[in-house]
Amino acid sequence: MTPSTRRVLLVEDNDSDAQLYAAMLQELQADMVDNPTATPTEVERVKSLEPGLAELTDREQTYDAVLLDLNLPDSTGLETVDRVVDADSDVAIVVLTSVGDQRLGTEAVDKGAQDFLIKDHVTPRVLAKTVTYAQTRKAQTKQIERQRNELSVLNWLIRHEIRNDASIILGWASALEADSPSEQRSLDRIEDASNHIVTLTESVGELISTLEDERTELDAVQLGAVLDAEVTHFRENYESASVSLTGDASDASVKANQFLGTVLRNVLLNAVDHNDTDTPSIEIDVHHSAAGDTDAETTTIEGDAEQEYVWVDIADNGPGIPAETKASVMEKAYSGDADGTGVGLYLVNKFMQQYEGEIRIEDSSPRGTVVRLGFVPAA
Repeated sequence: MTPSTRRVLLVEDNDSDAQLYAAMLQELQADMVDNPTATPTEVERVKSLEPGLAELTDREQTYDAVLLDLNLPDSTGLETVDRVVDADSDVAIVVLTSVGDQRLGTEAVDKGAQDFLIKDHVTPRVLAKTVTYAQTRKAQTKQIERQRNELSVLNWLIRHEIRNDASIILGWASALEADSPSEQRSLDRIEDASNHIVTLTESVGELISTLEDERTELDAVQLGAVLDAEVTHFRENYESASVSLTGDASDASVKANQFLGTVLRNVLLNAVDHNDTDTPSIEIDVHHSAAGDTDAETTTIEGDAEQEYVWVDIADNGPGIPAETKASVMEKAYSGDADGTGVGLYLVNKFMQQYEGEIRIEDSSPRGTVVRLGFVPAA
């Protein structure tokens, strides 16, 4: 057996069907002139599920794919798929169904199979391609699972180790008393750096959390309460910056989740972190779009309906963002300054996509940037 040989376990109780599928899998590779890229295939056939499970759990045996009949003497239906997945979570599964059992095949994929074939519609090329694609999909799924596990470890490390150490440094630095202006400047730098680490680890941790979630459940969240809390927290931590809030968000309920505060916080932090003035100024305006209002900003969605938004405009007096980088500033690869704070707007963009909302970056007058967040009103 060469290293590139594919091993397929065929679980089929019908002798004629089993012979046909085995011949199909080996037919293309027999003609190496017309099919030079055909994968050499070895087929091991069993007549029932139990010996198939024994093959899959045998440490000396390794299979790339399983062709699985769902009507076996010792197992029928979707339970058959469950037991194969439990026996070997790494093997690709292609289910064989009868005519009229397409729904069963779809349900088998939901249970963990990679694909299904209707027996009377199988040809050598279709069978070979289906097994190959099933292997590819299984490999991609395993890679995603590995990445998700790695993200979980990284999330724990960031939240519990790095953040805790930075908090300890910040605590000790805050307790120290300077004996001279130069010492005070050094302490201020230590506190600023520690605060930056804590803030950055919170943002990265929250980004990892949202990347880990395949599906995001959205709830009705009171925008006004969250916005007020973030503005209050911001004022306490950035005394040199001025923040003004206009508009009424008290009754605004929007589609979001527990990370709405993270979205607002990162826009505020971005406005002050990239500000080149001694007194950063931030103006927040909340307003509503209205269907049928020609002056209101709406977005046309499927069916030519107009989506209304609750807009939160956050303007700063910083250096602004060049036109050519307005799009890239929200991309994953963008880092902005050397301190890596560019992760903030990427994080905001990810959440706004989950919220089915809008994010726009525009110029402010006379200078600076306006980050505009459009939230979908909760029903």
